[in-house]
Amino acid sequence: MARHNYQVLARKWRPQQFEDVVGQQAVVQTLSNALAQARIAHAYCFSGIRGVGKTTVARLLARGLNCHASDTATSTPCGECESCLEIMGSRSLDVFERDAASDRGINEMKGLIEIARYAPSRDRYKVMILDEAHMLTTEASNALLKVLEEPADYIVFVLATTEPNKILPTILSRCQHYQFARISQREISTHLARIAQAETIDISADGLALIAAAADGSLRDAQSLLDKLIAFAGNNIDESTVVDLLGLVDRMLLFRSTDLVAAGDVGGVLGLVNEMVEQGVDLHQFTIDLLGHFRNLLIVHSVLDPGEILHLPASDIDRLRAQAEQFEVNDLDRAFSLLASNEYRIKVAEQPRYHVEVVLSRLARMPHLEPIRSLIETLGSASGDRDTSSTGSAPRRSSERGTAGSKSKETSPTPKLAKTPPTDAVSAPTPELASAASPQVSGDVTRTIAREPVTVAADGSHQNVLLGEIQRSLEGSHPLVAQVLGRANSIDLGEDTLTLHFPSSASIFAERVRDPQVLPALSAACSAAAGRPVKARVELDDRDPRSPASTVGEDGAGIKSSGLAMTPRLDQPSANGIEAPTEDAQSVSDTLLERAESEPLVQDLLRELKGQVISVEES
Repeated sequence: MARHNYQVLARKWRPQQFEDVVGQQAVVQTLSNALAQARIAHAYCFSGIRGVGKTTVARLLARGLNCHASDTATSTPCGECESCLEIMGSRSLDVFERDAASDRGINEMKGLIEIARYAPSRDRYKVMILDEAHMLTTEASNALLKVLEEPADYIVFVLATTEPNKILPTILSRCQHYQFARISQREISTHLARIAQAETIDISADGLALIAAAADGSLRDAQSLLDKLIAFAGNNIDESTVVDLLGLVDRMLLFRSTDLVAAGDVGGVLGLVNEMVEQGVDLHQFTIDLLGHFRNLLIVHSVLDPGEILHLPASDIDRLRAQAEQFEVNDLDRAFSLLASNEYRIKVAEQPRYHVEVVLSRLARMPHLEPIRSLIETLGSASGDRDTSSTGSAPRRSSERGTAGSKSKETSPTPKLAKTPPTDAVSAPTPELASAASPQVSGDVTRTIAREPVTVAADGSHQNVLLGEIQRSLEGSHPLVAQVLGRANSIDLGEDTLTLHFPSSASIFAERVRDPQVLPALSAACSAAAGRPVKARVELDDRDPRSPASTVGEDGAGIKSSGLAMTPRLDQPSANGIEAPTEDAQSVSDTLLERAESEPLVQDLLRELKGQVISVEES
């Protein structure tokens, strides 16, 4: 029976010269120069993923060191002398290859060290190639370290590994470390095309691109996949054969699912999942490929020439570009995050179909995000249209929309202090939020916009409406100051002064009110509300406004100082017994709130929505 002499493509097309190595130009150039200049290190470490040329380059280095066609080390071994042929056939007496995954113990290392004690039998150098060097035991690594510390002049060690982090740092420090990069899809596709042409294999560029993508940076994996396809389909390989045999998800499924998501078609998405299940599609692989598809859409959306990154057929890039127009970058980011967070669940789920259906339906129902500036412009335009249609004149600027005391109750966004009949026992007031709240705004902080809370008064005296009157007076000229006044703990009206008390946790707001440019307007508003000239004062006071000294006590007594009951604050104990945040946490929250309120975009949005920032969270 004839002997079978077939060689797989990975072995048949192994590089025979340094210039034949694919995708490792920096490493090859450095080693070639070192050989040409006779700057030979005693130890090298080649690291990188599988199939990128570590062992191949180690053998080329051994041939360059020992080629008989040259009197010294050379970067261009002849490949024909006895030494080159023996090294190529792995039978040289002076080049030893050891698999450290199997020969990993101290006894095996002792045998290697014993061999290293003797000079080369014929060649210039003894070359020790240790594959998977990270698998050596601690004892074996320590023994190797001793040899590397004091090597003989004729010994060169080459350590090849996929996990250099597992090699002792003391060993790595004695080696010249070369990191082998993943090989790009374009380089793999080009090399496979050369092999296909030489082997008379008819395969399209799209099919080669799919093989290169599936190889994930490993040229040996790509050659093995091509071998597998040739064995299955012969010399004519079409794209559908590549998809079926490699277990890839049909790209049309990715485009169809993305179109359904963009259209918000939940029923279509569920039908597509059912179709994939009936066809036997691997739903976990589909999820991974869909992640890559959204990544491709992001690149096409953001890069002028996506072909430089994606290395996909031109027809696919054109379709990606058309599909990317249906999304904003933020939409693609959210879709990718949702898929990524559920990918592992789909992988381990007993019923992955259910998870895929829910995830895709969420994507289809996910609303599109609008930029803040666009939202403000839309609201401003709508507001201007309403003003024009109702008055028959051009819309007025926001600063001209009203003055103190001229706004109607329907348009006033400020809190009002409603009167209540005097009672012996007044319950703790509860803030009421308006029903209309704007959506959250994405950015550095998450802002929730809502209507002003309604503050309930403690008795029926005219002092109960002082704060509301002061705030309304300041709305036109100092709208943010009017909002800040709501942070006060209590208010005291004297003969010639009106004092606003702020807790120390709200000191940043007190400083804003104390601004010399604000105090005159505040004093004028206080005088108008009090009905006589008074001077405004701002003080820090941590008194609980509900304590007997300042507000309604346990026995139902009224407020001693001003008879004013403020809305319960976050820095005070709540009426339902739930503990409020600590003073430090409240101070951080107040700082974030002040930062949010000071942003021009937020101010514009508040003005258009007639709302108030009531909470801020760091994202």
